[in-house]
Amino acid sequence: MNIRWRRALRVVGSLGILTVLVFALPSGSLRAAFSQASPMPLVVAFGVFLLCHLTAALKWRMLMGRAGDLSMMRAFQAHFTGLVGNLTPLGMIGGDIVRAGVAINGSSQPATIMVTSVVDRIVDTGALVVLTLVGFIWIGGHSAVGETVLWGGVALVLAGAAAGGAGLAVLKRSRHPKLAGFRDASQVLVAHPGLVARALLLSITVQGALILANAYIGMSVGVESSLGAWFLAWPAAKVAAYLPIGIAGIGVRESAMIALMRPLGGAAGPVLASGLLWDAVLIVGAVSGWFLLCVVPAMRLGFLRRAQMP
Repeated sequence: MNIRWRRALRVVGSLGILTVLVFALPSGSLRAAFSQASPMPLVVAFGVFLLCHLTAALKWRMLMGRAGDLSMMRAFQAHFTGLVGNLTPLGMIGGDIVRAGVAINGSSQPATIMVTSVVDRIVDTGALVVLTLVGFIWIGGHSAVGETVLWGGVALVLAGAAAGGAGLAVLKRSRHPKLAGFRDASQVLVAHPGLVARALLLSITVQGALILANAYIGMSVGVESSLGAWFLAWPAAKVAAYLPIGIAGIGVRESAMIALMRPLGGAAGPVLASGLLWDAVLIVGAVSGWFLLCVVPAMRLGFLRRAQMP
């Protein structure tokens, strides 16, 4: 299938799923939930989003080790450009590729950036699985859908780890000069497991903060579920959003949240309203961070160059 058609189908997928969800809700429930919304939870969530993603960029740069030639500012710029990439029909994995592409531009260590980008995604998925497990235990293990997504996440992490192990074995045996950079970058991570462990702890902290921000939004629109339910449902829904169906998981994530939260006291209308408000925070946060970190410095540099012209 043509790549443009695939991208168009993702747009249709997100819009289609959201349309079905809205029409399937009891009449007026979504409007009633939105009527309870207040600015403060959104402002707090916006701040948490920016801080968490600055930390996520720091985590990614940390995985490259001291030998990496990517500056912290460049890591921030690449990360937020990748977030904007997530919002396009390229999807979540496409956003990772955009982030790596921006970082590689001007770098002398493209292999290091590519290897750590893959490891970073596996680490983030592992953190989501850990938090889903925490939520599953917290609520007493009473969620059949949560258990299914949990095991799906475990399978993703194990598959990623197995693929990484197989790739590492191939790199060790290969003496091809073009693979030398990949081999060296992989060996740095193997020789310093503490880097991966610290990255996992940072990822758990970041994702945990995002769960709390979403729970705060949910409470403001009338979601009557426990915090344990949020720790189960939100990371599990984010894992489900890896499916290449919509844009940035929009639609898929909301469907998963409704399925997971309904048995745990969360009415569908408020849960969907909470998800849509978070989508707004995600879009505004990603674009704002990209504008401040990438567009504003480029404009400033352009002004300075024009001012120096005779």
